[in-house]
Amino acid sequence: MPRRLLTDDEWEQFWRHGSVTTFERSGNPNYDGEIREFWERQFATLREGARIVDLATGNGAVALLAAEYSAANDRQFRVDALDRAGIRPEKDLKEADAAREWLKSVRFRSGAPNESTGLESGCADLLTSQYGFEYGDPSASAREAMRILKPGGRIALITHHANSVVVREAREGLEQHRLCIRREQLLTRARRVVDAMASAESDFEKRMLKHDARTENLRRKLNAAVVRVQQQAGQFSDPGNGIGFVLNGLQAVFAPGLRPAERRATIRRLREASDAYCLRMEDLLAATPDAGEFDRLLDHLRSAGLVVDGWFPLVYREEALMGWAVAGHRPRAEDAAAME
Repeated sequence: MPRRLLTDDEWEQFWRHGSVTTFERSGNPNYDGEIREFWERQFATLREGARIVDLATGNGAVALLAAEYSAANDRQFRVDALDRAGIRPEKDLKEADAAREWLKSVRFRSGAPNESTGLESGCADLLTSQYGFEYGDPSASAREAMRILKPGGRIALITHHANSVVVREAREGLEQHRLCIRREQLLTRARRVVDAMASAESDFEKRMLKHDARTENLRRKLNAAVVRVQQQAGQFSDPGNGIGFVLNGLQAVFAPGLRPAERRATIRRLREASDAYCLRMEDLLAATPDAGEFDRLLDHLRSAGLVVDGWFPLVYREEALMGWAVAGHRPRAEDAAAME
């Protein structure tokens, strides 16, 4: 089924400003444990001065790991971090001084989709991608990977897994936002209350609002909807993933001392943030391969001429399934001839 992808501008906004809540909360554990170990095993195979190309780099996490490993092991890697979106981690990253230092050794480039990187042929010793290769056209991406890898160069991927904690949290977060915004219409109800309150201009009129039947009816309906949402929060493993965000936002809407225009602006920002989050999660879920689609992704790699050396479910701290880990390589000419 064809799926809707975020536009380049939407991806840029996501990476620049983040979302309502980051879907990688379990999926982005500072890239330690098994995730870090997987990537460091890939880096350990490389010679000094090797070139690494990270596709769909997003916030540059894997590229930064490569730069960190290079600095710690005196490998002097050349790291290219590519993304189709207008990323700029070197300006947006607000982490430790060490991370900013690693950024200096990474070349970030926007407007570079997986399918058409613009890099010269046979330039990369290692091609990496985490939660990015499966977006777009995997067949074209596989052909591009084959083109830019050197003979003997390696490819390493972490892709989404249909049963991973990342995907589960995405489904739950999406369901929570839909519950709050669509089914219970909390923001629509809040806007009606704000509009009714706006009719009161003098202090006396504001005090009399509690006796206004229409305003009180709107307020009761909003409160009842909030209670229904709270009653359903227990069915989610992490209600803060969406419900908490919206309810905290409502408290901000009705904070004392705000003008009606400020309350409306807060509602508008909440809705925009929720819509952006839902679009991002829908895109993630659409890109997540089921068992058959994952097999086809491996077939795309093979059809492009790459050798798939292995794949396995990547489990974080022995309990959280994070995705599929895939490793392969571009055969050398003599290896390709032997395979024919």
